[in-house]
Amino acid sequence: MKRSLPLIVLIFLSFFSAANAYFPFTSLTGASGLTRIPDANVLPYKNWNLATDYGALYTNNGNQQQPAFYYKANLGSFRNFEMGLVGGLDSAGQQLRDGVYVNMKYAPSIGDGSDPLLLAIGVENLASKTQTGVYMVATKPFVQGPSLSFGFLADFPGNKFRPLGMAGLDIPVGTMSFLVDLFAGESLVQLNGGLRYRLIPTFALEARAINILGDNQTPAQNLKDPKQFLIGFSWINPF
Repeated sequence: MKRSLPLIVLIFLSFFSAANAYFPFTSLTGASGLTRIPDANVLPYKNWNLATDYGALYTNNGNQQQPAFYYKANLGSFRNFEMGLVGGLDSAGQQLRDGVYVNMKYAPSIGDGSDPLLLAIGVENLASKTQTGVYMVATKPFVQGPSLSFGFLADFPGNKFRPLGMAGLDIPVGTMSFLVDLFAGESLVQLNGGLRYRLIPTFALEARAINILGDNQTPAQNLKDPKQFLIGFSWINPF
C-alpha cells in the first residue's frame, strides 16, 4: 500500500488538473495568448504571473545563431484588463536591453452561454521604437475543447503603418495543448507553433518555434520576428 501511494497521488493530481479550468498563459511577447499572438483571454482581477523563455535566435545574415531570452510579468489590474511588462536581451544577444516594454489588453465578454465569443483590444511592446503594435482579437472556444483566435495587428516598421492579419488554434489534449498561429500581410507570412504542458492549473512548461518557415535570405522589412526556438515556463500567482 505504501508503495502505491505515490502513484495514487499522481493519478489524483492528473485528474485534478484535467477537471479544473486553467488560467491563461503567456504568448512570446508577454500578453496572454498562444505561441506568438495574443488571444482574447486576460488574467482574472488581482491575479499575476511570471514567465521566461530561453533559446536560440537565428539572424538573416548567414546561419549566425544568438542566444534569446525573454522575461515577463502580468497583472490582472482591473476587471477584464491585463497589464504587463516584457524584457529580454538586446539585438546582439549579449546583454539585457535597457528598459522593458509595456503590454495592455482589455477584454469585455460578448455573448451568452458556456462558450461565449470573447473580444479584446490591446497594445504590445509599448515604448519600443520598432516593435510597438496595436491589435484587436476575437477568441471562440468550442464545446469539444479547441479554441480559435483571429483578428488583426498593426505595427510601424520604418515609421510606416503595416496591417497584418493573425489567426491561431489552441488544441488541448489532456494537460497538454498544441498551439499554432500565424501573421499574414501583403509581403509577410509567419507561421509559429508550440506546445504547452500544464503541470497544474497555474503552472505550465512551454516550447515555442517562432517563424518556422523563415529563411536567412528574407529582408528585415519583410519579417515580423526572427526565427527562434525557445523553451520556458509560465507561473501564475507564484507566491
